[in-house]
Amino acid sequence: MKKILIAGGTGFVGKALIEHLINCGYPVHVLTRSRKTNNTKDLQYYIWNIKDGFIDEKAFDGVTTIINLTGANITEKRWTDKRKVEIIESRTKAIDLLFRYVKTIGLNIDTFISSSAVGYYGTITSNEIFAEEDASGNGFLASVCEKWEESAMQFESLARRTVILRKGVILGKKGGMYQQLAPLAKWGINVSLGSGKQYIPWMDIRDLMCLYQFILETNEIGGIFNAVSTEHVTMNDFSNALLRSFGKTSFLPNAPKFLIKLLFGEMSVMLLEGSRINNEKIKQADFHFDYDTIEKSLSL
Repeated sequence: MKKILIAGGTGFVGKALIEHLINCGYPVHVLTRSRKTNNTKDLQYYIWNIKDGFIDEKAFDGVTTIINLTGANITEKRWTDKRKVEIIESRTKAIDLLFRYVKTIGLNIDTFISSSAVGYYGTITSNEIFAEEDASGNGFLASVCEKWEESAMQFESLARRTVILRKGVILGKKGGMYQQLAPLAKWGINVSLGSGKQYIPWMDIRDLMCLYQFILETNEIGGIFNAVSTEHVTMNDFSNALLRSFGKTSFLPNAPKFLIKLLFGEMSVMLLEGSRINNEKIKQADFHFDYDTIEKSLSL
């Protein structure tokens, strides 16, 4: 069984992935900034410090696969110039550090799986449906994803295969967008923003966990894949489906565009704009979605 090293395993997706991989029988090493004492036979934590350029080399013992989930939360703070630098460097410097260590110690890596985001295509609402071969878009998020992927591509010189997942919004009841908006919907509050016509490329976290497992077990898969579900959902669609999941309806208006801009500044663009993203490439590789409609995702 492959031993897997996860960088950035303390967030919503990381915690779910650790649990899923261990349940599948994979031994997991996790890089963390603070020392953990709850090590087990199948789960062990190791210290790293990106700022100081340090990784405990024991983290790499027996590892054949690295999964990178690093990156400061895009929506946590307003996008000041300082925060923009933090968002970019938390992604690129983490991968650069992993690359230097793997290269220096001569670790034989089979697979490197890295995150990116559908922000690569730009934060716009358009009639186009974007696929992996399309050029990157304009704006801050597109530039973040370009630099993020450029750092990840370094591993093509070390690993047998490199996989990059351009993720949409990840929906799950233990975190992310769902956890932020569900309490409002329970009270019958409309959670739609702006026009509500912007698309939300999304993926159920259970499908995402299976996608990681699928990549690990399908040895010929490599390259860039859009990690989004099949159904194209607007913000209005999502709000109505979330309300229905609690047996609610709402006649309240959408939160107005000017208010979102006032509250979030430049970051509001990712809340008010969004286009459709194509997932045919991963489906043609024989990956199957179990929760590819918003109703399925929100009903369980």
